[in-house]
Amino acid sequence: MLRDELTSKLSGRVAIVGVGDVAHGDDGAGPLLVDLPERSGVGNVIDGGALPELETWKVRRIAPDMVLFVDAVDLGVEPGDAALLAAADLRATGFDTHRAPLRLTMQYLETELDCRCYLLAVQPSDVSSGAVMSDDVRSSVEMLARMLCEGLRARN
Repeated sequence: MLRDELTSKLSGRVAIVGVGDVAHGDDGAGPLLVDLPERSGVGNVIDGGALPELETWKVRRIAPDMVLFVDAVDLGVEPGDAALLAAADLRATGFDTHRAPLRLTMQYLETELDCRCYLLAVQPSDVSSGAVMSDDVRSSVEMLARMLCEGLRARN
C-alpha cells in the first residue's frame, strides 16, 4: 500500500532530502535512505542533516516538481513502520527533532518553487545521543530505499 502511494507521487523531477542526525541512532534514517540511492546512481539526493532548512538552496537548484523528505518521526507505531505525509499532516511546532519544524520548510518550498512536498516518516526506536540504529529501522530504511529506487527507475 505504501509502495503504491509513494509511486503515485513520484512524478516530474524529484528531489529526495534525508533529514536527521546519524549520531542519534534511528534519527539517522533520513541520511541513510539518501545514501543508498545515491550509491545506486539515483540523482537529486541531498543529505539535509539535522538542519534541512539550510539546504533549501540545493533543492532550488534542482528545480523539482516534487520533494520527498525522509525523517525519523514519532508516529506512535512500531519501530521501522513508515507513512507518507503531506505538509498539512504535520504540526506547525514540535513533532520532529529539528530547529525549524519540517512543516515550515515544506510549505516554504511548495510556495517558492511551486512543487509538491511529502515526508516519508519512519518510526524510530531510539534517538538518544550515541545510540546505534536499530535493526528494525535499518531494515525498513533499506527496503524503502529499494522501493524508492524501483519507483524512480520505473518512470524512465
